[in-house]
Amino acid sequence: MLLAGVALIAWSAGPVAAACLALVEFITFYDNAVVALGNRLGVSPRTAALNRRRFLLHAVCISLLVPVYAGLGRLLGIPAFASMAFNTGVVTVTAAITVLGYFTGYRPLKRLMPVNYYGCLRYAQSVNPQSRRNDYRYSDAELTQKAFPPMASIVTVLVGLGLSIWMGLAADFWIPALVTAPMLLAGAFPPKAWGALATSCLEILFSAGLVFSLLTLSGAAA
Repeated sequence: MLLAGVALIAWSAGPVAAACLALVEFITFYDNAVVALGNRLGVSPRTAALNRRRFLLHAVCISLLVPVYAGLGRLLGIPAFASMAFNTGVVTVTAAITVLGYFTGYRPLKRLMPVNYYGCLRYAQSVNPQSRRNDYRYSDAELTQKAFPPMASIVTVLVGLGLSIWMGLAADFWIPALVTAPMLLAGAFPPKAWGALATSCLEILFSAGLVFSLLTLSGAAA
């Protein structure tokens, strides 16, 4: 939530990038808050609905990071990032990823089930012996259900990395690339405590790096 507010400091220099980054950070806050409050809310239709909304927001809003990268490139003064063709491409890619996220990350959701996420209650697409909860009876269909990959997130990170490398080569500004590249590993860690910790650390580094880049290039960090 703090990072969302800080990102808005750069509004005057890059309103689109600031607004998009703030919204993504707010959604991240919502995601973490729902998981953190899971045990207090308990297994219930209300908790399931909050978690389903978590999947929806993440699936359709992760694409807003593309305009953030584009805004960073414009603040760096890279000519191509200010062209009409580039801006049209950014809008098109953002819309395409949003549609991809809805139809591959949210629409196919058949059921979400309560699982134990390192001591917290959250709803997920699949369950394993370590994450099963004793206070919930799983159906055979739930026990065999597999999670599908977050395609919108994967595509967004790849697009963001490509734009970040472009910024690095054209303007020698490598912070976005350095914090984006590790995100390709975020879903590759095993379902263990250290894996969850590593993923969280990468997400914090990523968010802080983008916010810092935006503030620095907008002059707000001076």
